[in-house]
Amino acid sequence: MFRKKSKKPRARQHAHVEQPLEPLKPVKAIGILIEMREKAGVSTYRLASLARVDSKYLWRLERGEARNPGREALIRLARALVGYTKMFSESDVDRVLAAADYAPAPMPG
Repeated sequence: MFRKKSKKPRARQHAHVEQPLEPLKPVKAIGILIEMREKAGVSTYRLASLARVDSKYLWRLERGEARNPGREALIRLARALVGYTKMFSESDVDRVLAAADYAPAPMPG
C-alpha cells in the first residue's frame, strides 16, 4: 500500500491584530451634516447631486465606511445645504469645518 505523504507543518500565520482607531474629528462633522440634511428633508442622493459629489461616496461617509473627507468636500456638502434652504447659513458651514478641525471657509464670492 501507498503511504500518505506527511504534510509539512505550515508556518504559523500571525493573526492580524487591529489597533484601536483614534476617533476621527471628521466623524463629528459628518454627524452635523447628517443632522442638517435630515432637518432640510434632503435625501443623500439629492445632497450628493447638489454638492456634485459621488452619491456612493456620501452614502459611505454617512455610514462610517469612508473616512476623512477633505475640507473641500465638507465645504461643498455644507454649502449645498445652505443653498438649498434658508434654514442654514454660512456659519453652519464653518460649524461643520470646525468640527473637523478645519479652518473656516472663505466667503463665497
